[in-house]
Amino acid sequence: MSNDVRRYEPTGKREGKIVARKPSIQTKYSIIFLATLLLVVSAFAAGLGKLRDEVLRNEAEAIADQVVSFRAWVAGSGMVWVHNLVPGFPDYLARKDDGHGGFFYGKNPALATRELSVIANRTSKRATFLVTSDDYRQPANKPDAFELQAIRTFKSNPKLKFTQTYEKGTYRYARPIFVKKGCLKCHGKPEDAPPEVISKYGNKKAFGYKVGDIRGIVSVKLPSIGWQRLLPILTNPLVIALVVLAFAINFIFTQRFIIRRLTRLTDDANAIARGKLDTTLEYTPPEKSNDEIDHAYHAVNLLKKSLIIVLKRSRGK
Repeated sequence: MSNDVRRYEPTGKREGKIVARKPSIQTKYSIIFLATLLLVVSAFAAGLGKLRDEVLRNEAEAIADQVVSFRAWVAGSGMVWVHNLVPGFPDYLARKDDGHGGFFYGKNPALATRELSVIANRTSKRATFLVTSDDYRQPANKPDAFELQAIRTFKSNPKLKFTQTYEKGTYRYARPIFVKKGCLKCHGKPEDAPPEVISKYGNKKAFGYKVGDIRGIVSVKLPSIGWQRLLPILTNPLVIALVVLAFAINFIFTQRFIIRRLTRLTDDANAIARGKLDTTLEYTPPEKSNDEIDHAYHAVNLLKKSLIIVLKRSRGK
């Protein structure tokens, strides 16, 4: 026999050192099972976070749509004329005699939208909005840090539809407002602007725009949806029941059709190794099964038959 024959030793001992035993399939499966459960819960949490973003964005978009539509309606009319000034809203762009000793007061899109936002923000229990610009005319329309950054972002990327973020429990949303042809009357060249605009705002602020430029943004604030409101969705009895059922089916199948059969195969193989050659191996023949464990059983059974033949021959000698 060649001297190059390798000598194999059990993996439990190596060069005099005791090596940790490999975990059982049951242990490995339990670890994988728990890891899978953790991943599923994490996926649910990530999905809920995405759902939260979608819900808040849809609500903010609906508010922004209404603001833009209202502003477009006022712009299409030129100005909205009111017969009386509401207390707290003394601003107007133009004034006309009503012929009866009173006046009609004209409000342009910027004034009308700002007053709408003030009223809405006072009465709303959830949403607040502001139409603002980095070239604002009214001090009340001054943008905050988020709004300034949003304007810069839209100007650097005009194709961007919206921007959003979260600030201290508040969802922030912004959408760009583009200059249209009707806007140029008040935001184009100063010499083309109505006298009332020049009289009220001067000829320096918010002029020089062209069609397609970003005039400003619609900024919307909404209270964020916290995890205390999302968790009931995650802990919904039906959701929990379906997840538990899925894992139970997986667990029962693995235990019954894999781990238990492998354990029995191990016990049978050990019994044969100890000399119990009459051990009965219960399995489906390979020609009737594609099950790998059945094939392993068949291989052990062939080995058992070979051992029986060898023993009979040795006894015959």
